[in-house]
Amino acid sequence: MRKILAHAAAIIGLYLAFSFALFLGLQVNPMYGNIGVVAVGGLIVLYVYVVFGRK
Repeated sequence: MRKILAHAAAIIGLYLAFSFALFLGLQVNPMYGNIGVVAVGGLIVLYVYVVFGRK
């Protein structure tokens, strides 16, 4: 049960980070949005590697 909650929290955190990156890109400065989207992409790749890469 804790494992499921940990995954749900990680996915919710990634969603919030992506939403914040979109906010930065649309409201503040497009360059910050691009940097944020790249950073969130890296976090998603890291999450997928940690969850599915190790066996």
